[in-house]
Amino acid sequence: MSISVDNTYITRYAADATDAAASKLTNTLESVATDEDTLEACRQFESYMIEQMFKNMREATKVLTEDEEEESGSEYLDMFSDNYYQAIAENMVNSGQGLGIAEQLYHSIKLQQGGTIEE
Repeated sequence: MSISVDNTYITRYAADATDAAASKLTNTLESVATDEDTLEACRQFESYMIEQMFKNMREATKVLTEDEEEESGSEYLDMFSDNYYQAIAENMVNSGQGLGIAEQLYHSIKLQQGGTIEE
């Protein structure tokens, strides 16, 4: 016995999750109060960008390696791999192995606010 789920549900779930993450990041960046909050928001932004980069690379490899027959259940694999990419991106940024975007963004925000940067 197999259970079938409409592909539009999976697509809608992925789009809603992406929209929610983008909205959360925007709200976080707009409501920061301290330097630590600003730096954390910048790290979240970098993590989100890295996550999106991984997802785009996955989609690009699918186009290049796509077989004639679709694998059953690949939508579910995609849904759960999104969570995996998010965890990898967060781990990279929090361990100091990110791309350096968070620090550059933080420095830019501080300079625009007229603050100084402690090295």
